[in-house]
Amino acid sequence: MSIKVAIDHTTTYTYDKPVILSPHVIRLKPAAHCRTPILSYTLSVTPKDHYINWQQDPFGNYLARLVFPEPCRELKVTVDLIAQLNVINPFDFFVEESAEDFPFQYEPSIASELAPYLEVNDAGPLLKQWLSANKPVKQNINDALVAINQSVQRDIDYNLRME
Repeated sequence: MSIKVAIDHTTTYTYDKPVILSPHVIRLKPAAHCRTPILSYTLSVTPKDHYINWQQDPFGNYLARLVFPEPCRELKVTVDLIAQLNVINPFDFFVEESAEDFPFQYEPSIASELAPYLEVNDAGPLLKQWLSANKPVKQNINDALVAINQSVQRDIDYNLRME
């Protein structure tokens, strides 16, 4: 059984006098490869006098590049979408034999392809403290991922907003 949800997101900037807007890039459209079916999507922009060009970044994400030819007193971007939330099994994936146990090492050919994602920046003191308290022990990769996710869920507070 699935649930349909409607999402309305609006961002508004108002100015006390007419301003010339530089080109804007809006990243508010789900990628075509996302697992959640998007049943309806609408992007509305004010001022109505604008040019829009849809692009994709190297990761397949949609980008709306907006150009505004005239000065304006307000910029308003609204996204409305309807998504179908289906129940999925988060463990429905294949794990290479070389990665079944945590920690693991990538094979050199894969490590070179993943190099941009494996780059690590220095963590601040709070993150270092959290990481040292929550580092998974040597175990099956699925168990390690579950443990990390449980730690995040337990230690990070979320604010639920109903508006």
